[in-house]
Amino acid sequence: MHAPEVSSFFACRDCGILHPVVDCSSYSTAEAEATQELSNFIAQHGAHRITHVERQGSDAVSDRPIWDPMATVTFAVTDGKHVYVVSGGRRSIEEPRVYRFSAGRLEIHAAEVAVDERDLRRGLDRAVYPHAVRPSTIDRFIAAVREAVRRLRADDLEIAFDAADEPNVSVARLPEEAYGELVARGAEIFGAAEWPHISRFLDENRGEDGLLALRVRRHAAVRHAS
Repeated sequence: MHAPEVSSFFACRDCGILHPVVDCSSYSTAEAEATQELSNFIAQHGAHRITHVERQGSDAVSDRPIWDPMATVTFAVTDGKHVYVVSGGRRSIEEPRVYRFSAGRLEIHAAEVAVDERDLRRGLDRAVYPHAVRPSTIDRFIAAVREAVRRLRADDLEIAFDAADEPNVSVARLPEEAYGELVARGAEIFGAAEWPHISRFLDENRGEDGLLALRVRRHAAVRHAS
């Protein structure tokens, strides 16, 4: 899960509030709004202890899909000496996102790797249409897929993109070794009439945008400083 585009912030230590530093390449409505918001921040916090912080790493977690403007996003920043955990959210769609920070660390772990078995099952069935595959045959192949995926280490996978509709899930391409294993198992499981269609289906769906794509779910824990 990658972080919001903003990577630089002004931080008010007295209030625990951050303000994003937005880089606008040309004058626009967005730049005008950002300038006004910055002026409001300075007016409110100008007499407080202000410092500058930068994003630490690119990981972030969200409680909603990444496109949802009401999502609360959590990530880490640093002032060069200390690390802070930031939570950015808004109470309504009309309000700007408010970023609050506190001392601590954000620990993100890739905990689960899986394929979408329901969609894969449907794809396998359609691959031989208008003929039919026995449900028990598809069950055997799905079990083989599950076993191959179970042996993969999430940290070894190369993430292609974040899932648009599911927070904290990223998508990765099935590794070549696992793909070769599934081809070998598929040749054993499917019949001679079925296999040419299934083989083509597997080849067409081996990429990160195919039905053999891996869904990597990450879990996060915030460790607050004592």
